[in-house]
Amino acid sequence: MPVAPTPLRLRSGVGATFVGGVNPSIHSDGTRLLEEVAEGAPLEIWGYGSDALPEDSPIRRVHRGEAWGLDMFELLARSKIVLNRHINAAEGHANNMRLYEATGTGALLLTDRGSNLSDLFEPGREVVVYEDAEDLVEKVDGYLADDAARMAIARAGQERTLREHTYARRIGELAEMLEARVSRR
Repeated sequence: MPVAPTPLRLRSGVGATFVGGVNPSIHSDGTRLLEEVAEGAPLEIWGYGSDALPEDSPIRRVHRGEAWGLDMFELLARSKIVLNRHINAAEGHANNMRLYEATGTGALLLTDRGSNLSDLFEPGREVVVYEDAEDLVEKVDGYLADDAARMAIARAGQERTLREHTYARRIGELAEMLEARVSRR
């Protein structure tokens, strides 16, 4: 049975948020992107690995510590916008948990494009895709200024997540895959 989405409201908490790794030796491309965005848009970053950042990294100015578990979900739920970027290990696919965590809490997700993203969400209607740091800064500013557009996309993303991207549904799909594999033996 689908879970009813929490009614979205004008969020008075955090504007744009990123939660995740910022260690430049592990997440070099993603950290560089976040540094560029931190220079041009209102952003708060919560993440691990900040001790490895250079002293002059713009992330240090907007880094608020780490957020894990329920604290992370509370932060996402207070955020108007959540930024997402995939690491190189994703190999061009949209496949991290932030896709579902952010949309599930009702925040607008601004994400990089993955080859399979349109299988998960409808870009432009349920999530927003950015092309590069400059585009991301423009979209953060634009959606922070347009409550109606931001909330409509966030609501559609949340509805999709709660309808299709639940653990109950994924476990059922995984069980089917495992049963098919075992029955072939």
